[in-house]
Amino acid sequence: MIQKMSVHPIRKGVTLKSFTDASFKTMRLSVNMLAPLSKQTAATYAILPSLVSRASRQYPDYTALNCRLEELYGASLHTCVRKFGGYQSISLSVSGIASRYAFGGEDMFAELSQLLFSVLLDPLLDGDGLFPQAGFLQEKRQLLEMKDAEYNDKMAFAHQRCEEILFQGEEAGLNRCGSREDVEALQRETLVAAWEGLLSSARFEIFTLGDCCPDPAAIAMHFEKAGRPHALGLVPYREPEVRRVTEEQPLSQSKLSMGFRMDAAPEERMLFQLASAVLGGTPSSKLFQNVREKMGLCYYCSSSVSSASRAMFVESGVETANLEKAEAAILDQLSALQRGEVKEDELRFAKLALCNALHSVEDSLGAVENWYLSRTFDNGGQTPQQAAEDVMGYTVEDVATAAQRIHLGAVYRLKGGEPG
Repeated sequence: MIQKMSVHPIRKGVTLKSFTDASFKTMRLSVNMLAPLSKQTAATYAILPSLVSRASRQYPDYTALNCRLEELYGASLHTCVRKFGGYQSISLSVSGIASRYAFGGEDMFAELSQLLFSVLLDPLLDGDGLFPQAGFLQEKRQLLEMKDAEYNDKMAFAHQRCEEILFQGEEAGLNRCGSREDVEALQRETLVAAWEGLLSSARFEIFTLGDCCPDPAAIAMHFEKAGRPHALGLVPYREPEVRRVTEEQPLSQSKLSMGFRMDAAPEERMLFQLASAVLGGTPSSKLFQNVREKMGLCYYCSSSVSSASRAMFVESGVETANLEKAEAAILDQLSALQRGEVKEDELRFAKLALCNALHSVEDSLGAVENWYLSRTFDNGGQTPQQAAEDVMGYTVEDVATAAQRIHLGAVYRLKGGEPG
């Protein structure tokens, strides 16, 4: 059974969270830097983790760094950029085998942490004190390719546009990596200062997970000058005014994305997750069974919750002629949920689906980290098992009452038109 994280405050703005479990054969060390999401810095911060992880002063090129990873029994180095409400999370992590499986008796945690801190705190710079030109150009190109892929994935594109409309004028509406124009405008000359600024100003959430027993004092030595405390929290709830935007592209299938703001307290995270699951989170949900199956108004129709943003989104693929009917049908199903028109099987299947996902968190060190990192913004100490117990205790009345605090704020329609 999964246990609660051990929390070790390192200094103001830097926290170590340790999850030791010898049932894993691997270990993971991850450094997450949380910074307020801003149009001025989003693209800059997005390119930095992949740029610094290409090489370090100790491992001065991509080949040397990868050779060292191979020497550490095929260890892996990862980067990630995520968004939690109005915050951007910039992460670097290293994973490898537990020390008991090392043929040479190496202290694998010490070896892996040394490599990660080398990359994080002593990246490779050229003779001008800048990140090397070749690496910058490659990482910028790959970031632009990722932006193009987001645009070409029309389901993801519609969701992002809906999020922008729902949070118009707020940081929560920004893309986690900034806009394509912001990426194109990146200049190599500004990035070293940006990296140093991020190290000094971000809030650090450091995780050690798996078959390892870290020494907090040894880790603290590397962060004596790093970090700044930020009071993290959910995106403030505002009573929404419904904004509607319709755009057209030459598509065979139109997309309908609807954004809702949730008047949810931090401790109600799982209650609103359950409400979303009943509405459109499972094959037994109202949206799937009624809007898709019985009414045949869309190819897919599902709901999901962004807890840190206090938002719910309903995504669907629709024939252009059915856009208005699908929107009305989705709102009808939400109204039925708000009135408490929920069958016991609907609630039970939604609970089981949520609990199955919660019980699987312990199967992956990455999932354990994601669980506790995302809960830095609300109910941080709750374990997945405690969350599952909460879910199973909710009633139809609880779900209906929560649904009454879910309010439509944005409707984005990406209409399919004839190819030019």
